[in-house]
Amino acid sequence: MAGGKLSKERQTANLQATMLVSETYLRMWPQDKEPPNFEDRRHLFGSIARVMEQYLIDYARTRGRLKRGGDRKRISLTIAEGELKNIETIDVDSVEELHKALKKLEDVMPRAADVARLRYLLGHTVKQTAVTLEISERTANDDWEYARSYLRREMSKDNQ
Repeated sequence: MAGGKLSKERQTANLQATMLVSETYLRMWPQDKEPPNFEDRRHLFGSIARVMEQYLIDYARTRGRLKRGGDRKRISLTIAEGELKNIETIDVDSVEELHKALKKLEDVMPRAADVARLRYLLGHTVKQTAVTLEISERTANDDWEYARSYLRREMSKDNQ
């Protein structure tokens, strides 16, 4: 899951799938607390998605600090028409914007937000998402299309 997630991120030397898995594990099962109990598959994968999402947001915030040159404007060397057209190839710097857009989507359509988290953050296929959420593949695909267009629209508002 972590490899699928990171394959969609901007390539950085510091962020690797094993690191993401380790951080997720450490955040979900701290030594000083009782281990979590998961009701079912959906609860487990939803929890993992949220922890990974939060870690990537924290990672992006760390990279954006002044100490690390966060006040500099990053300029893309290749500016393609509609950079955010494909929601699946968002760089690490846009993770915080994605998180905000996902929160808004969750208020409007919670199931579509769950589908987006599983598809984007964990790299699930439509079939895996449908099994995890216990919905039909068609419903999962429709929710994924809705979520992608909603997130694309919300993120383009933030960039203007």
